[in-house]
Amino acid sequence: MTYEKWKTLTEEEKQNVPDEELPVIPVEQLRNSIVSARMVRVNGELGWEAIQKVEDQENKMWFLEYKTQELECQKIWYKFNPLNGTYSMNLSETEPTIEEEPIGIYGQKWMKWMEENYPERVTEMKFYHKYLTTARAVDSRAWEHKELLDRQYEKENPRPENFEEVLTWEQTRAFTVDSTVMRETVLVPVTRP
Repeated sequence: MTYEKWKTLTEEEKQNVPDEELPVIPVEQLRNSIVSARMVRVNGELGWEAIQKVEDQENKMWFLEYKTQELECQKIWYKFNPLNGTYSMNLSETEPTIEEEPIGIYGQKWMKWMEENYPERVTEMKFYHKYLTTARAVDSRAWEHKELLDRQYEKENPRPENFEEVLTWEQTRAFTVDSTVMRETVLVPVTRP
């Protein structure tokens, strides 16, 4: 199996690949004095066996395909690159873009407010790939809160029967509910989904 094909497999599919079909990197693709790199299973775990040759010395090493590091209650994933023998942050764990998964109006208002008032927190959330995910969570909570407040308002202030009063009632309900949602749910400096 080629390395390119290997990268397209899910973790479950990788576990089911027989040992004799695990990928081997062609020598011409290798860098950093690596002369051999192949996927091997050691004690049930997948990893890369790499041989690095520097002058007359040859080092054979085995690297887990993924490793983690705990950082401020956040788990960071690193993926081994067998082409050059280094680990890099695994960016496949990024959050969906706005185009892939749109963010509602309350989430967008939260993002604008956070960028204006807490830019350092926004930068940190973007670094950990949590900014858009948090905006989606805020949007979801805001809509749930809005539905609850709408029901409470209608219960406490029954809809009038008179047509002329309905318009005023609707405007008052919309203003009251929306301002409460903004104050209690949207304009809050949350940093976790």
